[in-house]
Amino acid sequence: MIATLKQRSSWTSSFLTGLIGWNGFALIAGLVLGYTIPSGMLFLVTSSVAVVQVLILRLGFFVLRLDRSVPAGLLWGAVTGAALMGGAMSVFAPFREHFLVWSLTALYIGLAVGGFLAYFYRDDRRIEAQAQVRGEPVDYGRDAHWLEPFGFGAAVYLTVFLPRSLDLAVTALVVGAISGVLAAGVSHFFLFAKLRTSWLPVLLGVAGGMAQGAFSGLLFRQYGDQLALSYLTLGAIAGVLTYLATALRGRVLARRELESSRAGAPEL
Repeated sequence: MIATLKQRSSWTSSFLTGLIGWNGFALIAGLVLGYTIPSGMLFLVTSSVAVVQVLILRLGFFVLRLDRSVPAGLLWGAVTGAALMGGAMSVFAPFREHFLVWSLTALYIGLAVGGFLAYFYRDDRRIEAQAQVRGEPVDYGRDAHWLEPFGFGAAVYLTVFLPRSLDLAVTALVVGAISGVLAAGVSHFFLFAKLRTSWLPVLLGVAGGMAQGAFSGLLFRQYGDQLALSYLTLGAIAGVLTYLATALRGRVLARRELESSRAGAPEL
């Protein structure tokens, strides 16, 4: 992975955080509520909002005290998110048609993006300070791979759903990316919490992936005429493959951490 992406608090990672947050939650909110907004157009609008919000927060990072407080990140994220949604509503009519829903959605997304930017900054500095104290090179560990699950999920959903239109492609990309990070959250931090070298977490992850995947398939119901199989079937297949990919990757990272800790442990 590119070095700047391993550091979650880098400018590049910050913009990706904003893009993932805005596109992921806005698109899924629209799909869940059944709004007939072209996914491609929604992606363009929310991407623009994401870039502007991250630019504002990063340029004012120290003035707004995001470097000192995650709550400050939540506050200013919510404020800027709501304000930018107000601007988006003035030029994008579909947002005005459901004013309250999109206002609350923007408030939540903005809050989350601001909070993550503040948290990532503080956590990266903590890791770097610990490495300096130990006199070792900075190693962000598992956190350096934070983007991988998004990529796994997006690649799987694009492959399984084989989009024949821009809207379906955007939907598969975004839903897959969010599904990937949910799968990673389960496999990396729950299933592999203790059973680091066991295959049981992989099997459990695949079973969970089928359920989550079938549920995610409901988000594709408006594209039924473009799909080779039912959206529930394709969703279940995509979910299983996504969980399998992230669980296998989680197993590799867990074994690597275990081996590293053993190598660094003092002899008894």
